[in-house]
Amino acid sequence: MIVFLTLAYVAVLAVLVKLRIIKLNLWWKLSPLAWMLFLLVVLFIPLQWGAPAGPVNVYRTVVEIVPNVSGEVIEVQAEGSQPLKSGDVLFRIDPEPYQAEVDRLEAALKEAEQNAKMLPVDLASAKTAVTQAQAALVQAQQQAGALETALTAAQATVAKFQAQLELTESEYGRARTLAEKGAVSQEELEGKRRNLDVAKATLAEAEASREQAKLALDSQMDGVNTNVVQAQEQLKAAMAAQQRAELALGSTINGENTKVAQLRSELTRAKYDVAQTTVAAPSDGFVIGMTLRPGQRVAAFPVRTWMAFVDTEHTKLAVGIDQYTLRHVMPGQKAEVALKIYPGRTFAATVEKIAYMTPGGQLQPTGNVAVAPTRSQMPLPYGVVLELNDPSIQVGELPGGATGTAAIYTDAAGATHVMRRVMIRMESYLNYLLPW
Repeated sequence: MIVFLTLAYVAVLAVLVKLRIIKLNLWWKLSPLAWMLFLLVVLFIPLQWGAPAGPVNVYRTVVEIVPNVSGEVIEVQAEGSQPLKSGDVLFRIDPEPYQAEVDRLEAALKEAEQNAKMLPVDLASAKTAVTQAQAALVQAQQQAGALETALTAAQATVAKFQAQLELTESEYGRARTLAEKGAVSQEELEGKRRNLDVAKATLAEAEASREQAKLALDSQMDGVNTNVVQAQEQLKAAMAAQQRAELALGSTINGENTKVAQLRSELTRAKYDVAQTTVAAPSDGFVIGMTLRPGQRVAAFPVRTWMAFVDTEHTKLAVGIDQYTLRHVMPGQKAEVALKIYPGRTFAATVEKIAYMTPGGQLQPTGNVAVAPTRSQMPLPYGVVLELNDPSIQVGELPGGATGTAAIYTDAAGATHVMRRVMIRMESYLNYLLPW
């Protein structure tokens, strides 16, 4: 620009000399150099901070589409570079395995709900079983207390039948002697023999009963009758069953049985997985570089993406301003943008915010010692985010990666603003010719 103004000055000077308005002397010959120095000091140096400019770029968020479930793609509805609304279907994953899990959990939930309704009945049955076991224990203890009396009675019965057997044997012996002498008939002798056999059998039964009573009395474990021990164990088992029934009935969360609540939660998760087999657009935008096809198996693996979705709802326009010219830039100031993709046009904008951060100021977690600043390091520009407020275009219409130049009109050196406006418009028209 300074060269252009100097050439314009030389052209005017030549016209004045030609018209003999001024005489070309040494002063006028050196005046172009003085003019360049004047422009440099008065306009172009203040221009750098009064109306700083820098390269501009259009940024768009690219969402890496990774499904929340894995499976085989059965349908791809999205088409590359075609506009999509938030919620439009991108592609579908085979839902059959996840639907089968939903069906299984629904059946299990129904069963658990029925079992939960039976818990009060189970508790009542357990209490009845405890009562019965307590009665059985009392009965066993009573029977154990009567075992010694039963043994004494059995021993007395054996003694009684032994005496009867001895009497019967004596009677049979006398009858047999008399029968040999013919004093007793044969029928009477047979009757005495049958009485003897009955007496022996009766004594044998009494002795067996005595042995059973003795065994029952001797059947003990740590000094306690085994029947009592068995009844005690049955009572313990019944009381444990009652406790389990009470715990099962009282196991609730928010008034609902815990097993039912657990299955309901699992069912909710399973239904969520079924819903996630349909992958939808996260916002307004479009898919770039569409290569996904039906039959491809996709996985919910965060380091492997399956589709690149360009978000058109959050387009950002940023200009890089050198550090030494940034001191007067503030949010709310006016700006103008000239983009390569729109030659001959300038767009009005406003400073939204300043990103006071560069890669040189970033500290990352590492085991290496950070490098101290050196004189050779380059002062990187800071990014200034612009809000496009030109009525002729919306920021969402700007293509991602579009480049150009932007100028910011600060509150300092206002006289330089006109020069910067001329320069930015000249550059917009040069975009017809210059590809860089």
